[in-house]
Amino acid sequence: MPNAFSEIYGKEAMFEGRIIKDPDIREKNVQLVVRPQGINKEAVLVTTERFSEYQYGDVVRVTGIIDKPPVFEDFNYAKYLEVKGVYGLVGYPKIEILKRGEYLSIFSFAYSKIISVKHKLREVLFEHLSSPESIILGAMVLGDQSKLTQDMKDALNKTGLRHIIAISGQHVVILVAMLMSFLLGIGLWKKQAILFSAILIALFIILSGAEASAVRAGIMGSILFLGQYMGRAQNSLRLLVFAATLMLIQNPLLLLYDVGFQLSVLAVFGIIVSFSFFKKVLEKVPETFGMRDMMAMNFAAQVFTLPILIYNFGYVSAVGILTNILVLPVVPLLIGFGLVFLLAGAVIPLLGTILSFPAFFLLAYFNFVMEFFGKLPFSQLVLENVSPLWFLVLYVPLLFFLRKFKQEQGFLS
Repeated sequence: MPNAFSEIYGKEAMFEGRIIKDPDIREKNVQLVVRPQGINKEAVLVTTERFSEYQYGDVVRVTGIIDKPPVFEDFNYAKYLEVKGVYGLVGYPKIEILKRGEYLSIFSFAYSKIISVKHKLREVLFEHLSSPESIILGAMVLGDQSKLTQDMKDALNKTGLRHIIAISGQHVVILVAMLMSFLLGIGLWKKQAILFSAILIALFIILSGAEASAVRAGIMGSILFLGQYMGRAQNSLRLLVFAATLMLIQNPLLLLYDVGFQLSVLAVFGIIVSFSFFKKVLEKVPETFGMRDMMAMNFAAQVFTLPILIYNFGYVSAVGILTNILVLPVVPLLIGFGLVFLLAGAVIPLLGTILSFPAFFLLAYFNFVMEFFGKLPFSQLVLENVSPLWFLVLYVPLLFFLRKFKQEQGFLS
Protein backbone atom coordinates (compact mmCIF):
# COMPACT_ATOMS: atom_id res chain seq x y z
CA MET A 1 0.00 0.00 0.00
CA PRO A 2 1.52 3.37 -1.00
CA ASN A 3 2.59 5.86 1.66
CA ALA A 4 4.29 9.23 1.81
CA PHE A 5 7.72 7.68 1.15
CA SER A 6 6.87 5.05 -1.46
CA GLU A 7 8.21 7.04 -4.42
CA ILE A 8 11.58 7.89 -2.84
CA TYR A 9 12.63 4.52 -1.40
CA GLY A 10 16.29 3.92 -2.15
CA LYS A 11 16.91 7.57 -3.00
CA GLU A 12 18.73 10.26 -1.08
CA ALA A 13 16.42 12.89 0.34
CA MET A 14 16.67 15.95 2.54
CA PHE A 15 13.76 16.83 4.77
CA GLU A 16 12.96 18.78 7.92
CA GLY A 17 10.96 17.10 10.64
CA ARG A 18 10.28 16.73 14.34
CA ILE A 19 11.43 14.00 16.74
CA ILE A 20 8.07 12.69 17.98
CA LYS A 21 9.23 10.10 20.55
CA ASP A 22 11.86 9.87 23.24
CA PRO A 23 15.13 8.80 21.55
CA ASP A 24 15.77 5.07 22.02
CA ILE A 25 19.34 4.79 23.32
CA ARG A 26 20.73 1.37 22.46
CA GLU A 27 24.04 -0.39 23.05
CA LYS A 28 25.58 0.67 19.72
CA ASN A 29 23.34 3.44 18.37
CA VAL A 30 20.39 5.77 18.96
CA GLN A 31 17.08 5.43 17.14
CA LEU A 32 14.94 8.50 16.44
CA VAL A 33 11.36 8.54 15.18
CA VAL A 34 11.10 11.62 12.95
CA ARG A 35 7.93 12.90 11.30
CA PRO A 36 8.70 15.10 8.26
CA GLN A 37 6.96 18.47 8.06
CA GLY A 38 3.73 18.40 6.07
CA ILE A 39 3.01 14.76 6.92
CA ASN A 40 0.30 14.07 9.49
CA LYS A 41 0.77 10.45 10.57
CA GLU A 42 3.67 8.69 8.86
CA ALA A 43 7.24 8.81 10.18
CA VAL A 44 10.72 7.44 9.52
CA LEU A 45 13.08 5.61 11.86
CA VAL A 46 16.48 7.29 11.88
CA THR A 47 19.50 5.41 13.23
CA THR A 48 22.43 7.58 14.35
CA GLU A 49 25.56 7.46 16.51
CA ARG A 50 25.41 6.18 20.10
CA PHE A 51 26.48 9.43 21.79
CA SER A 52 24.23 11.81 19.87
CA GLU A 53 22.47 14.59 21.80
CA TYR A 54 18.90 14.60 20.55
CA GLN A 55 15.66 14.94 22.48
CA TYR A 56 11.91 14.78 22.02
CA GLY A 57 10.53 17.86 20.26
CA ASP A 58 13.72 18.77 18.40
CA VAL A 59 13.23 20.04 14.84
CA VAL A 60 15.93 18.50 12.67
CA ARG A 61 17.10 18.50 9.05
CA VAL A 62 17.92 14.99 7.87
CA THR A 63 19.93 14.19 4.73
CA GLY A 64 20.21 10.52 3.80
CA ILE A 65 18.77 7.57 1.90
CA ILE A 66 15.24 6.49 2.85
CA ASP A 67 14.95 2.71 2.62
CA LYS A 68 11.84 0.56 2.56
CA PRO A 69 11.53 -1.56 5.74
CA PRO A 70 12.37 -5.18 4.87
CA VAL A 71 10.30 -8.33 5.28
CA PHE A 72 12.43 -11.18 6.62
CA GLU A 73 11.71 -14.86 6.13
CA ASP A 74 10.56 -15.36 9.71
CA PHE A 75 9.57 -11.80 10.66
CA ASN A 76 7.57 -9.08 8.90
CA TYR A 77 9.61 -6.11 10.07
CA ALA A 78 7.74 -3.77 7.72
CA LYS A 79 4.37 -4.53 9.34
CA TYR A 80 5.92 -4.37 12.81
CA LEU A 81 7.03 -0.80 12.09
CA GLU A 82 3.79 0.09 10.32
CA VAL A 83 1.88 -0.65 13.53
CA LYS A 84 4.00 2.08 15.11
CA GLY A 85 3.39 4.50 12.22
CA VAL A 86 6.90 4.08 10.76
CA TYR A 87 7.20 3.60 6.97
CA GLY A 88 10.86 4.32 6.20
CA LEU A 89 14.38 3.69 7.47
CA VAL A 90 17.29 6.16 7.36
CA GLY A 91 20.66 4.80 8.46
CA TYR A 92 23.35 7.16 9.82
CA PRO A 93 22.38 10.28 7.85
CA LYS A 94 23.60 13.84 8.28
CA ILE A 95 21.45 15.48 10.97
CA GLU A 96 21.25 19.18 11.84
CA ILE A 97 19.31 20.47 14.84
CA LEU A 98 17.22 23.49 13.76
CA LYS A 99 15.20 24.05 16.95
CA ARG A 100 15.44 22.62 20.44
CA GLY A 101 12.44 21.15 22.26
CA GLU A 102 9.65 22.94 20.43
CA TYR A 103 6.15 21.72 21.36
CA LEU A 104 3.11 22.29 19.18
CA SER A 105 0.38 21.59 21.72
CA ILE A 106 -0.35 21.18 25.41
CA PHE A 107 -0.25 17.42 24.89
CA SER A 108 3.25 17.42 23.43
CA PHE A 109 4.37 19.73 26.26
CA ALA A 110 2.88 17.36 28.85
CA TYR A 111 4.54 14.41 27.12
CA SER A 112 7.89 16.20 27.32
CA LYS A 113 7.43 16.58 31.08
CA ILE A 114 6.64 12.86 31.41
CA ILE A 115 9.86 12.09 29.57
CA SER A 116 11.77 14.47 31.86
CA VAL A 117 10.46 12.62 34.90
CA LYS A 118 11.50 9.31 33.37
CA HIS A 119 15.02 10.63 32.69
CA LYS A 120 15.33 11.92 36.26
CA LEU A 121 14.30 8.54 37.69
CA ARG A 122 16.75 6.83 35.34
CA GLU A 123 19.53 9.03 36.78
CA VAL A 124 18.52 8.01 40.33
CA LEU A 125 18.50 4.36 39.33
CA PHE A 126 21.98 4.22 37.82
CA GLU A 127 23.45 6.45 40.52
CA HIS A 128 22.41 4.11 43.33
CA LEU A 129 22.43 0.65 41.74
CA SER A 130 25.02 -1.09 39.59
CA SER A 131 24.52 -3.65 36.85
CA PRO A 132 22.75 -6.09 36.57
CA GLU A 133 20.33 -4.91 39.30
CA SER A 134 19.93 -1.44 37.77
CA ILE A 135 19.21 -2.94 34.34
CA ILE A 136 16.57 -5.31 35.73
CA LEU A 137 14.72 -2.58 37.65
CA GLY A 138 15.05 -0.15 34.75
CA ALA A 139 13.43 -2.66 32.40
CA MET A 140 10.75 -3.54 34.94
CA VAL A 141 9.50 -0.08 35.91
CA LEU A 142 10.95 2.37 33.35
CA GLY A 143 10.62 0.27 30.20
CA ASP A 144 14.35 0.49 29.42
CA GLN A 145 14.42 -2.75 27.44
CA SER A 146 17.29 -1.59 25.23
CA LYS A 147 19.76 -1.84 28.11
CA LEU A 148 19.15 -5.57 28.58
CA THR A 149 22.17 -7.51 27.33
CA GLN A 150 21.63 -10.44 24.98
CA ASP A 151 22.74 -12.82 27.75
CA MET A 152 20.08 -11.39 30.06
CA LYS A 153 17.40 -11.68 27.38
CA ASP A 154 18.36 -15.30 26.75
CA ALA A 155 18.28 -16.10 30.48
CA LEU A 156 14.87 -14.45 30.90
CA ASN A 157 13.46 -16.39 27.96
CA LYS A 158 14.93 -19.69 29.13
CA THR A 159 13.56 -19.27 32.65
CA GLY A 160 10.09 -18.06 31.63
CA LEU A 161 10.53 -14.76 33.50
CA ARG A 162 10.46 -12.36 30.53
CA HIS A 163 6.80 -11.50 31.16
CA ILE A 164 7.71 -10.08 34.59
CA ILE A 165 10.50 -7.79 33.47
CA ALA A 166 9.14 -6.44 30.18
CA ILE A 167 6.69 -3.53 30.27
CA SER A 168 4.04 -4.90 27.94
CA GLY A 169 0.37 -5.65 27.99
CA GLN A 170 0.98 -9.07 29.47
CA HIS A 171 3.40 -7.62 32.04
CA VAL A 172 0.98 -4.92 33.21
CA VAL A 173 -1.98 -7.31 33.33
CA ILE A 174 -0.11 -9.87 35.45
CA LEU A 175 1.40 -7.28 37.80
CA VAL A 176 -1.91 -5.50 38.36
CA ALA A 177 -3.64 -8.83 38.98
CA MET A 178 -0.94 -9.87 41.44
CA LEU A 179 -0.97 -6.49 43.19
CA MET A 180 -4.73 -6.61 43.68
CA SER A 181 -4.45 -10.10 45.16
CA PHE A 182 -1.62 -8.93 47.43
CA LEU A 183 -3.51 -5.86 48.63
CA LEU A 184 -6.66 -7.85 49.32
CA GLY A 185 -4.51 -10.47 51.07
CA ILE A 186 -3.09 -7.91 53.52
CA GLY A 187 -6.57 -6.74 54.45
CA LEU A 188 -7.45 -3.82 52.19
CA TRP A 189 -11.05 -3.43 51.04
CA LYS A 190 -11.81 -4.10 47.40
CA LYS A 191 -12.29 -0.41 46.54
CA GLN A 192 -8.96 0.46 48.19
CA ALA A 193 -7.16 -2.30 46.29
CA ILE A 194 -8.72 -1.10 43.02
CA LEU A 195 -7.64 2.49 43.74
CA PHE A 196 -4.02 1.46 44.41
CA SER A 197 -4.02 -0.71 41.29
CA ALA A 198 -5.28 2.22 39.20
CA ILE A 199 -2.46 4.39 40.59
CA LEU A 200 0.06 1.68 39.70
CA ILE A 201 -1.23 1.52 36.12
CA ALA A 202 -0.97 5.31 35.78
CA LEU A 203 2.61 5.18 37.12
CA PHE A 204 3.60 2.47 34.66
CA ILE A 205 2.18 4.46 31.75
CA ILE A 206 4.02 7.60 32.85
CA LEU A 207 7.32 5.90 33.70
CA SER A 208 7.40 4.02 30.40
CA GLY A 209 7.10 7.33 28.55
CA ALA A 210 3.37 7.13 27.79
CA GLU A 211 4.01 5.06 24.66
CA ALA A 212 0.94 3.87 22.75
CA SER A 213 1.73 0.26 23.70
CA ALA A 214 1.90 1.20 27.39
CA VAL A 215 -1.45 3.03 27.16
CA ARG A 216 -3.03 -0.05 25.54
CA ALA A 217 -1.50 -2.21 28.27
CA GLY A 218 -2.93 0.12 30.90
CA ILE A 219 -6.40 -0.19 29.37
CA MET A 220 -6.15 -3.98 29.46
CA GLY A 221 -4.98 -3.90 33.06
CA SER A 222 -7.85 -1.59 33.97
CA ILE A 223 -10.33 -4.14 32.67
CA LEU A 224 -9.24 -6.50 35.44
CA PHE A 225 -10.07 -4.22 38.34
CA LEU A 226 -13.21 -2.89 36.64
CA GLY A 227 -14.32 -6.50 36.28
CA GLN A 228 -13.48 -7.07 39.95
CA TYR A 229 -15.52 -4.02 40.89
CA MET A 230 -18.55 -5.21 38.91
CA GLY A 231 -18.08 -8.73 40.23
CA ARG A 232 -19.08 -10.87 37.22
CA ALA A 233 -16.89 -12.61 34.63
CA GLN A 234 -19.43 -11.86 31.89
CA ASN A 235 -19.05 -8.13 32.55
CA SER A 236 -15.27 -8.43 32.34
CA LEU A 237 -15.52 -10.28 29.04
CA ARG A 238 -17.80 -7.59 27.62
CA LEU A 239 -15.34 -4.91 28.71
CA LEU A 240 -12.47 -6.84 27.12
CA VAL A 241 -14.29 -7.24 23.79
CA PHE A 242 -15.35 -3.56 23.82
CA ALA A 243 -11.83 -2.28 24.57
CA ALA A 244 -10.16 -4.59 22.04
CA THR A 245 -12.69 -3.58 19.36
CA LEU A 246 -12.05 0.14 19.91
CA MET A 247 -8.29 -0.43 19.65
CA LEU A 248 -8.68 -2.40 16.42
CA ILE A 249 -10.92 0.27 14.90
CA GLN A 250 -8.18 2.79 15.64
CA ASN A 251 -5.41 0.49 14.32
CA PRO A 252 -6.53 -2.78 12.61
CA LEU A 253 -2.89 -3.89 12.20
CA LEU A 254 -2.72 -4.66 15.92
CA LEU A 255 -4.64 -7.90 15.46
CA LEU A 256 -2.09 -9.65 13.25
CA TYR A 257 1.15 -7.73 13.70
CA ASP A 258 1.35 -6.53 17.31
CA VAL A 259 2.37 -9.40 19.58
CA GLY A 260 2.03 -7.14 22.64
CA PHE A 261 -1.64 -6.51 21.83
CA GLN A 262 -2.26 -10.23 21.32
CA LEU A 263 -0.56 -11.13 24.60
CA SER A 264 -2.38 -8.50 26.64
CA VAL A 265 -5.82 -9.54 25.33
CA LEU A 266 -5.09 -13.23 25.92
CA ALA A 267 -3.65 -12.57 29.38
CA VAL A 268 -6.82 -10.76 30.47
CA PHE A 269 -9.02 -13.40 28.82
CA GLY A 270 -7.06 -16.18 30.52
CA ILE A 271 -7.46 -14.64 33.96
CA ILE A 272 -11.19 -14.07 33.44
CA VAL A 273 -12.00 -17.62 32.30
CA SER A 274 -9.47 -19.77 34.19
CA PHE A 275 -8.63 -18.00 37.46
CA SER A 276 -11.10 -20.13 39.44
CA PHE A 277 -9.61 -23.33 37.98
CA PHE A 278 -6.03 -22.46 38.93
CA LYS A 279 -7.14 -21.29 42.35
CA LYS A 280 -8.65 -24.77 42.84
CA VAL A 281 -5.46 -26.44 41.58
CA LEU A 282 -3.40 -24.35 44.00
CA GLU A 283 -5.72 -24.83 46.99
CA LYS A 284 -2.81 -26.09 49.15
CA VAL A 285 -0.87 -22.87 48.60
CA PRO A 286 -1.35 -20.60 51.65
CA GLU A 287 -3.57 -17.54 51.21
CA THR A 288 -1.16 -15.38 53.22
CA PHE A 289 -0.63 -11.97 51.54
CA GLY A 290 -2.81 -13.14 48.64
CA MET A 291 -0.19 -15.71 47.59
CA ARG A 292 -2.65 -18.23 46.18
CA ASP A 293 -4.53 -15.65 44.11
CA MET A 294 -1.29 -14.13 42.80
CA MET A 295 -0.03 -17.49 41.57
CA ALA A 296 -3.42 -18.46 40.14
CA MET A 297 -3.68 -15.24 38.13
CA ASN A 298 -0.11 -15.54 36.88
CA PHE A 299 -0.52 -19.12 35.66
CA ALA A 300 -3.96 -18.35 34.19
CA ALA A 301 -2.44 -15.57 32.09
CA GLN A 302 0.61 -17.60 31.10
CA VAL A 303 -1.33 -20.66 29.92
CA PHE A 304 -3.32 -18.55 27.48
CA THR A 305 -0.34 -16.57 26.21
CA LEU A 306 2.00 -19.55 25.85
CA PRO A 307 0.83 -20.64 22.35
CA ILE A 308 1.37 -17.11 20.99
CA LEU A 309 4.85 -17.00 22.52
CA ILE A 310 5.75 -20.39 21.05
CA TYR A 311 4.42 -19.42 17.61
CA ASN A 312 6.27 -16.07 17.51
CA PHE A 313 9.51 -16.96 19.27
CA GLY A 314 9.84 -20.74 18.85
CA TYR A 315 10.65 -21.76 22.40
CA VAL A 316 9.12 -22.78 25.70
CA SER A 317 10.76 -22.72 29.13
CA ALA A 318 11.10 -26.13 30.78
CA VAL A 319 11.74 -24.53 34.19
CA GLY A 320 9.22 -21.69 33.96
CA ILE A 321 6.78 -23.11 36.50
CA LEU A 322 9.51 -23.50 39.12
CA THR A 323 11.14 -20.12 38.51
CA ASN A 324 7.78 -18.35 38.67
CA ILE A 325 6.97 -20.06 41.97
CA LEU A 326 10.34 -18.86 43.34
CA VAL A 327 10.05 -15.30 42.04
CA LEU A 328 6.36 -14.39 42.17
CA PRO A 329 6.17 -13.94 45.97
CA VAL A 330 8.75 -11.14 45.87
CA VAL A 331 7.50 -9.34 42.75
CA PRO A 332 4.95 -7.06 44.52
CA LEU A 333 7.62 -6.12 47.08
CA LEU A 334 10.18 -5.58 44.33
CA ILE A 335 7.88 -3.30 42.36
CA GLY A 336 6.82 -1.47 45.52
CA PHE A 337 10.32 -0.90 46.89
CA GLY A 338 11.61 -0.10 43.41
CA LEU A 339 9.05 2.63 42.78
CA VAL A 340 9.39 4.14 46.27
CA PHE A 341 13.19 4.10 45.98
CA LEU A 342 13.17 5.89 42.62
CA LEU A 343 10.54 8.48 43.55
CA ALA A 344 12.12 9.21 46.95
CA GLY A 345 15.61 9.38 45.46
CA ALA A 346 14.46 11.97 42.94
CA VAL A 347 13.34 14.26 45.80
CA ILE A 348 15.76 13.41 48.64
CA PRO A 349 18.98 11.68 47.43
CA LEU A 350 19.90 10.42 50.92
CA LEU A 351 16.50 8.75 51.30
CA GLY A 352 17.00 7.16 47.89
CA THR A 353 20.32 5.72 49.07
CA ILE A 354 18.68 4.18 52.14
CA LEU A 355 15.75 2.73 50.21
CA SER A 356 18.01 1.32 47.50
CA PHE A 357 19.24 -1.42 49.87
CA PRO A 358 16.00 -3.45 50.13
CA ALA A 359 15.47 -2.98 46.39
CA PHE A 360 19.00 -4.25 45.75
CA PHE A 361 18.55 -7.45 47.79
CA LEU A 362 15.25 -8.27 46.06
CA LEU A 363 16.79 -7.59 42.64
CA ALA A 364 19.85 -9.69 43.51
CA TYR A 365 17.54 -12.60 44.41
CA PHE A 366 15.66 -12.21 41.12
CA ASN A 367 18.95 -12.12 39.21
CA PHE A 368 20.23 -15.23 41.03
CA VAL A 369 17.16 -17.27 40.08
CA MET A 370 17.36 -16.00 36.49
CA GLU A 371 21.07 -16.78 36.07
CA PHE A 372 21.10 -20.13 37.94
CA PHE A 373 18.20 -21.68 36.04
CA GLY A 374 19.11 -19.94 32.78
CA LYS A 375 22.45 -21.80 32.73
CA LEU A 376 20.87 -25.24 33.02
CA PRO A 377 21.24 -27.11 29.68
CA PHE A 378 17.63 -28.32 29.72
CA SER A 379 16.02 -24.99 30.71
CA GLN A 380 14.55 -24.30 27.27
CA LEU A 381 12.78 -26.41 24.65
CA VAL A 382 13.06 -25.18 21.07
CA LEU A 383 9.94 -25.59 18.90
CA GLU A 384 10.54 -24.41 15.34
CA ASN A 385 8.12 -23.90 12.43
CA VAL A 386 4.97 -24.13 14.57
CA SER A 387 1.80 -24.11 12.45
CA PRO A 388 -1.06 -21.70 13.30
CA LEU A 389 -3.31 -24.80 13.36
CA TRP A 390 -1.80 -25.63 16.74
CA PHE A 391 -3.82 -22.71 18.14
CA LEU A 392 -6.98 -24.73 17.51
CA VAL A 393 -5.38 -27.87 18.94
CA LEU A 394 -4.39 -26.03 22.13
CA TYR A 395 -7.14 -23.46 22.72
CA VAL A 396 -10.29 -25.40 21.81
CA PRO A 397 -9.73 -28.34 24.24
CA LEU A 398 -8.57 -25.87 26.91
CA LEU A 399 -11.74 -23.77 26.67
CA PHE A 400 -13.93 -26.90 26.57
CA PHE A 401 -12.21 -28.27 29.69
CA LEU A 402 -12.57 -24.96 31.57
CA ARG A 403 -16.26 -24.71 30.73
CA LYS A 404 -16.84 -28.25 31.96
CA PHE A 405 -14.90 -27.49 35.15
CA LYS A 406 -16.98 -24.38 35.85
CA GLN A 407 -20.22 -26.26 35.25
CA GLU A 408 -19.17 -28.97 37.70
CA GLN A 409 -18.12 -26.37 40.28
CA GLY A 410 -21.37 -24.43 39.88
CA PHE A 411 -19.82 -21.30 38.32
CA LEU A 412 -22.06 -21.64 35.26
CA SER A 413 -25.76 -22.26 35.29
